[in-house]
Amino acid sequence: MLARCHLSPPTRATLASHKPRSLSFERAPIVRASKDDDGASSSFSLVPRDAEDGLSRYRAVLAPLFFAGGALHAPDVFGAGPISHVCDVNAFADLSAPLQALTLLWACGGPVAAVGLLRASFIGDVAVTAIASAEIIIGVDFPSAIAPAEIPAPILCAQVINLSSLIALRSWETYEKKKAIE
Repeated sequence: MLARCHLSPPTRATLASHKPRSLSFERAPIVRASKDDDGASSSFSLVPRDAEDGLSRYRAVLAPLFFAGGALHAPDVFGAGPISHVCDVNAFADLSAPLQALTLLWACGGPVAAVGLLRASFIGDVAVTAIASAEIIIGVDFPSAIAPAEIPAPILCAQVINLSSLIALRSWETYEKKKAIE
């Protein structure tokens, strides 16, 4: 049986003390990540503090995605993955040369990119650039080379955003380093 909950009606004093909230965005505070004396973050912001913070966030998001991409395409090396299924083949050798290259790039490059990103190494950024560029070029300029497989439009858009983000963050980092020298 459900218990009943009795709420007392609001009194005039509580109603009089209630002030309506303004929904004005002008009053909204801009929250940024700040560090305490211990170096711990006391609040979170979607806006990175600096280029290093932006790059570390970018790498933290992309590392698991590139690892998952490599894991997704690894079975295709053995003829049992999603590309093999779309192409209706049971062996890696039965895929076209461009599909073999793209599959190997993802199967080997995805984990390399993920580890490089987690270690914040230049190799991670290079691997991400290689994989994203290959997908964009093949998906936009040479889709018939990988037929009957195709790179879906959302994946192509994500790779364009990915590559643009990396370029922007690296440019920001370069700008900050030059500014620090001056």
